[in-house]
Amino acid sequence: MRGSIVILILSLFLTHLNAQELELKEEYLEPITKTELRKHIEILASDSLEGRFTASEGQIKAAHYIKNQFSSLQLHPYNDTTFYQSFNMWQWHWGKCAISYGDTILVNNEDMVYQSYSPIEPAIEAKCVFIGNGTDSIVAQLNLEGKVAFAYINNLSRYYSINRLIRNKGAKALIIANPNNDEQFNRLIQQVNSDNSQQKIFKDRPSFSAYSSKTFAVKASFAELLFETSEDDLLYINDPKTLKKLPTPSISLSCPIIIEPIETQNIVGYIKAKEPTEETIVVSAHYDHIGKKGKNIYNGADDNASGTSALITLAKAFQNIPEKLDRNILFLATTGEELGLLGALHFAEQQKQLPFEVKANFNIDMIGRNDSIDKENYLYLIGASHYPLLDSICRVANQSDSLTLHKEYKRGYGSFINLSDHYAFHKQGIPILGFFSGLHTDYHQTSDTIDKIEFEAMQKRVELIFRTIFLACQTEILK
Repeated sequence: MRGSIVILILSLFLTHLNAQELELKEEYLEPITKTELRKHIEILASDSLEGRFTASEGQIKAAHYIKNQFSSLQLHPYNDTTFYQSFNMWQWHWGKCAISYGDTILVNNEDMVYQSYSPIEPAIEAKCVFIGNGTDSIVAQLNLEGKVAFAYINNLSRYYSINRLIRNKGAKALIIANPNNDEQFNRLIQQVNSDNSQQKIFKDRPSFSAYSSKTFAVKASFAELLFETSEDDLLYINDPKTLKKLPTPSISLSCPIIIEPIETQNIVGYIKAKEPTEETIVVSAHYDHIGKKGKNIYNGADDNASGTSALITLAKAFQNIPEKLDRNILFLATTGEELGLLGALHFAEQQKQLPFEVKANFNIDMIGRNDSIDKENYLYLIGASHYPLLDSICRVANQSDSLTLHKEYKRGYGSFINLSDHYAFHKQGIPILGFFSGLHTDYHQTSDTIDKIEFEAMQKRVELIFRTIFLACQTEILK
């Protein structure tokens, strides 16, 4: 039944097009070239942009580049003043986290690692008790109320059971060390420094419980200093009576959290229709990616420098058409997609306050690669099952079946209608169609680089997207 409805809509649509005598001239596609598409990806996926993580210096550079492209194409700024649609998010990072004992101060991510997400402010001032390997029988016989427990364990990532035991005994925090493997601690330092190279960004102000567990990892040599006993001797002390005879030095633990607003921006420009109207087609692509971890840069050539390059190239092609179309075409380069579609959601939530009545959204995300060596000349249409009318328009635009069009994409991550910027419009009931060429083994890897972009296939896809948008702008069928 659904297929019959689509065929009927398609027939009506073709009849309507013929009645309007619309002509999509091949010369309109001339700006869409492999050279043009490559030019933008070379900039956006370069090492100098460091993976374009939201609110990072690289993302700001990318925004500036896209803004300059929109300006040079003489698009109209979305609010007639600026191409930037700025909005605030929130970032957080640790303040000065430290363990202090006398004149000795252990600094976070150098001499120790704070492994929890619970802020410590004001500082904890307490006695420190050595609990050996922290088994149930040992902890049960020790007085830990209001104290800090120090345990030797074999894996610095597996401290949850000990944490639960000492918290039930009233301990304020846990310090752990692996006496048999200092290299494990060194690897932990490298890991957290790599993870901390990216800002921690949220749409809403984050909150952290001050009552969750507080765990610090250190080298075993710190225990020798605290308890005035050699590392080797401490390794074999697991008798509660002997443990009670060890010193209980006073230490200080602090780890304040700093939360502050941070600004990021969508870039928005549009081409006016031939007659004043609020009816608008939105073409979107996210330009952010996942940034860098340590020295490793995630360039995101396909995800989504390819879609952003297509967006700029389409703007150029439509701006070159001598005659204006029946609807405004708004080009939306979004930020924060990788963090949860933040830029698209912001635009979709704000668009009712703007002079645009969005009739449809065409979203472009990862169109520069093939997802299988056995497949070529194809494109996935996300949302086609939900919006058969847009699916029909795209199939009319697919002249001579130049591409094989697949409805939806449901591999590994569930329905992709929820997983890219088109969802921000879909959730408001605005018809959407997402253009996508599928996942590949380089997805979210450092290997997603420009040398793997298949520009001939990408050009064909962008040409189809152009035709689809052209037809959507020229017809009354979306009324």
